[in-house]
Amino acid sequence: MTQAVSGRYFYPGTSRFVPARAVVQDRNLRVEDESGAVLAHLSLDHVEISPRLGNLHRRFTLLDAGCFETEDNEAADHLLQGKHKAISAHRLERSWRWAGMAAVIAGAAVYAFVVYGIPATALWLARETPASVSAAVSRQALSTLDRAFFKPSQLPAADQQKAQALFARVASEAKRGAGNYRLLIRAAPKFGPNALALPDGTIVMTDQLWPFVKADDEIQGVFAHEIAHVDRAHVLQSLYQAALVPAAIAVVTGDISQISQMAAILPGVLIQAAYSRGLEQQADDDAAVTIKRMGGNPDHLADLLQRLDAQLCGKSGCTANWLGSHPETAVRIERLRRSGTK
Repeated sequence: MTQAVSGRYFYPGTSRFVPARAVVQDRNLRVEDESGAVLAHLSLDHVEISPRLGNLHRRFTLLDAGCFETEDNEAADHLLQGKHKAISAHRLERSWRWAGMAAVIAGAAVYAFVVYGIPATALWLARETPASVSAAVSRQALSTLDRAFFKPSQLPAADQQKAQALFARVASEAKRGAGNYRLLIRAAPKFGPNALALPDGTIVMTDQLWPFVKADDEIQGVFAHEIAHVDRAHVLQSLYQAALVPAAIAVVTGDISQISQMAAILPGVLIQAAYSRGLEQQADDDAAVTIKRMGGNPDHLADLLQRLDAQLCGKSGCTANWLGSHPETAVRIERLRRSGTK
């Protein structure tokens, strides 16, 4: 069966063309000029044909024999029946069913990436982050926090010394060893009772948290919780989820400009305490293990949480403090009390 389509033929290696027609017969393509002279003849298997996209011209690339171009897409489709077994892009564009399926698939892919891909990528980046990057991010973030939120501590010297001694004991039990963590104490009237961790092992406690503490292992539980965030790289995970692209560039290339962008984002992440429920449970569980190993009782950390909840939250809910920035306080308290009885 012979089929033909009109168009123009471009000679090899030149923009010169002549009116022509393409004829398909027995899986062979023959291009003829208006007089019937054969300009090219080869198997369809050796012809590269552009897909149909709207009203764009179709191009038949004939390897070393030039190319043939036509405006008649309908005739070209008819000519090429059997050449392409797959559904053409043009047909897909015109089919609402295929368009709907594509939208569903794209939506599912985006959902999977957001729910699973981003956290998994952030976890990998956190584990691969060099110590130099963690230190640079922490320095710049602390500088921002000191300018915007913190003031020098107003706690009496004796209280500061006691806090440092209690922290040193917890740090000595931690994975990195006492020399790789440090406690900073800051006044933060607008920030409230809080404690937070920076990626390099710096823990910041606010003056406003200290008056709520009634037993040593209460504040030691807070320190152990924040140190757990450092050891498990939760701070970096949260940061990377908020700034995935610059984070990836910084870790892979060590680009200082990208590190600066990350450091600029970190204070906001810390203030909002953007940890997932799973990360908070890990930190609470680790803190309970540490406190028990030190001879304390995780129930006392639960007591502190309950005290903060009663005095700060009330009916309006908690503001951004060590309690209010963490999810489901009642669940956390119950989990800590159960760990204290094991």
